[in-house]
Amino acid sequence: MGGWWIVGIAGSSVSVMVAGIWGFYGIDELGIRLSIIATARSSCLLFLLPFISSALTGIYSNQLTRFIRENRRYFGLSFAASHLWHAIAIIGLAIVTPSHYLEISIGGLLGYLFLTLMVVTSWDTTASWLGEYRWRILHTVGAYYLWIAFIVAFGKRLQYGGIYYLFVGLLVGSMILKIFAWYRSEKVKTSE
Repeated sequence: MGGWWIVGIAGSSVSVMVAGIWGFYGIDELGIRLSIIATARSSCLLFLLPFISSALTGIYSNQLTRFIRENRRYFGLSFAASHLWHAIAIIGLAIVTPSHYLEISIGGLLGYLFLTLMVVTSWDTTASWLGEYRWRILHTVGAYYLWIAFIVAFGKRLQYGGIYYLFVGLLVGSMILKIFAWYRSEKVKTSE
């Protein structure tokens, strides 16, 4: 089961998670803050799958790694669905806590701009309109920018404990994996 099933399952799961948080804690400051935290984590996990898909397949090709690579578009769209909930929660926090203002972060807006452009160009029609070279640049720069955004966001929270160490570890590990896969492929090219 791949393709749109992935988006449906992931999107539904994140929606149920947010609804559960809001149902249990309420749609007030606490409930919304908890949903922001939860969707940041779910978004990071969903982001990492397409981010490392090529590296995984390059290092160790098996049924699972090929499945992730073949469905990276749908894992990426699932990440976008999760991060849409994250944006809704951030806007919701500004609405339910009038004493807080909606903090406009240029870095955050740029991340959402990259994400939006990557989603829009995830379709064959828009990808072909953009052209393979520009598509590759957009998706490469966008993915690395989002990786940096996640590492900064979770890194700033390391003082709060273990779960943040886990996410920073996953992010650092994903970059090490990509570097190792690149190095390995370059070594193969030079030996040919």
